[in-house]
Amino acid sequence: MYFGSGTRLTIETSTTSKPSFYTVKDGNTTACLATGFTNHKAAEDSSRYGAAFNQTEAVRPAGSPLYSQVFFPDDNGDLCEDPDSPQKKSEDTLESDATVNVAALITLGLRVIFIKTVVFNVLMTLRLWISP
Repeated sequence: MYFGSGTRLTIETSTTSKPSFYTVKDGNTTACLATGFTNHKAAEDSSRYGAAFNQTEAVRPAGSPLYSQVFFPDDNGDLCEDPDSPQKKSEDTLESDATVNVAALITLGLRVIFIKTVVFNVLMTLRLWISP
């Protein structure tokens, strides 16, 4: 927050946490992600991409004491991670679950039966109104 011309108020927590850096890839798009840090400028200070992180703003979800920040590098993010920490890759895989598949199939079947019932009732009502 800025007060007047030159007075700046920065509130920081007493506990500090260093950011964790990740490379996130989807097709040809690569992003560098810094998560879980308490100091607003921590991603800029502890990464070789400090200048790039300086161009984006760190965000903190409501009710969370930790910041996250992301930017899209030009070099496909080969070295997004902090050089002092071991390399971490984000792995997000979806595995099918038999219970979820059965529940989805049952729901679809019940929807089809419901629609057929509504259509049948509408047709029978129209037939009753039309008949002399």
